[in-house]
Amino acid sequence: MREDGLYQQFRLGFEKFYNPLCIYANSFVKEPSVCEDIVQEVFIRIWETRKDLVQSDNLRFYLFTAVRNNCLTHLSKEQRMTVYSLSDIDLEDDDTADITPSADETLNYQALLGQGIEQLPPKCKEVFLLCRLGELSNQQAADSLGISVKTVNNQLWKALKMLRAFVKNTGMGLLFFL
Repeated sequence: MREDGLYQQFRLGFEKFYNPLCIYANSFVKEPSVCEDIVQEVFIRIWETRKDLVQSDNLRFYLFTAVRNNCLTHLSKEQRMTVYSLSDIDLEDDDTADITPSADETLNYQALLGQGIEQLPPKCKEVFLLCRLGELSNQQAADSLGISVKTVNNQLWKALKMLRAFVKNTGMGLLFFL
């Protein structure tokens, strides 16, 4: 393939995956600027050394796996291996913690989803983000995480159940994105 065609493919992949990868990285690192750096470094590495991946069907799988691994490496280097669980979340410091829109406000479902995802246990959150946001198949997520497909199915089911309960408890009604 010519260089300009390869660039177009790369650009389309970048535009499609950049934001979901930043959101995924943020589930680990919690620093938006660091998340952006991690995602950009993954794309730079693809462009410089792995151009064959640009046209591959495995691009999505590679990107999410590389971002996850780079996030974990970053955390270990920074000595901040914080594990988030339901009890670790400090919602008082979060500006979006109280999502109770008035009659004249527009409901922000994305913020509601983000808040619900933050309250998931670590494995459920990771599986949910890979399968739903990353659009990986259950088999690809299992391979990426080194767990069985049955475990992925169970974790995904648990995450969906918890998110539905979260939305029901917020009084926002039907969770249309699940």
